[in-house]
Amino acid sequence: MPTASETLKALYGAYRLARLDAGGMAYFDSSIGGFWRSFFAAVMVAPFYALLLQMRYETGAVAASAGRFAAVEIIAYVIAWVAFPLAMVSVARVLEREERYLGYIVAYNWAAVLQNALYLPIAMIGVAGGMGAGSANAAGLVALFLILGYSWFVARTALAVGAGTAAIVVALDLVLGIVINSVAESML
Repeated sequence: MPTASETLKALYGAYRLARLDAGGMAYFDSSIGGFWRSFFAAVMVAPFYALLLQMRYETGAVAASAGRFAAVEIIAYVIAWVAFPLAMVSVARVLEREERYLGYIVAYNWAAVLQNALYLPIAMIGVAGGMGAGSANAAGLVALFLILGYSWFVARTALAVGAGTAAIVVALDLVLGIVINSVAESML
């Protein structure tokens, strides 16, 4: 588990990257220890994601039993946090960026905290009926484009690759997320 200081420093680095400041990379611990501690980001996001899932379940949007819903979503959450970093091991090798892999995944994981801080409130307001379906979808789409742009900048900066290569890395992440979500939804 990272110290409070390391967590704040990493979140500040993620914030700087969100402002398209490549200097944000200097705030991450790109060592093997920093790599493993960056997965604490999943722990930070989990309570808010669980709240969204609870809201979805309570509105009757899910036909599965509570136990099945929880089991499927917990497994999907863990897979979602692990699948892309695993896939990137091979991608980094193909791109000849193995030396940048740890730093990229560290930045990627901490950036996910900010991405979820943008997306989850929109999703919660939409599920709670705080805005119409059209408005919720539009806000979600805007958030998605902002997140994709942010992810592209993180990939381009951390991996030191061109714009097209960064776009392919982001597309891989997006496709993996869609597949994981689709499989989980099909199980419910």
